[in-house]
Amino acid sequence: MCEDIVDYYEILECDRAASYDELKKNYQRLALLLHPDRNENKQNDEKFLLLQKAWSVLRDPESRKQFDALLVCHDHSNLLLFETLSLSEMTFDETECGYSYPCRCSGLYFLEMSDANPPSVVVDCNECSFSIQVNIPQL
Repeated sequence: MCEDIVDYYEILECDRAASYDELKKNYQRLALLLHPDRNENKQNDEKFLLLQKAWSVLRDPESRKQFDALLVCHDHSNLLLFETLSLSEMTFDETECGYSYPCRCSGLYFLEMSDANPPSVVVDCNECSFSIQVNIPQL
């Protein structure tokens, strides 16, 4: 079950697709605004600490990938949809009783037969935060 999480992209005032350079630029701008040495407002101290946490997570590619996965789990309206394909484009695996499709990260999308309900289903990669939409024909 997913927990409520703080969106670090909002803290850094960036889009989820922002590049490292965009994240860094916004972090530096906000750090100057909120830094405790430049500010006597105690509310800004908390904002500054949250800003530090957001930057520490999003500047590292591995922790950013994990955070993106948490966001996908938390809010399915913002899925990182990589591709839309039909069930016939996936490979059927008899031993696993399901369909698989390779992700660009070398991970795997896996759809169990029991989950293959028309007209479509969203499947998450087992390695990264991308998802695919699989269109399933009605029988």
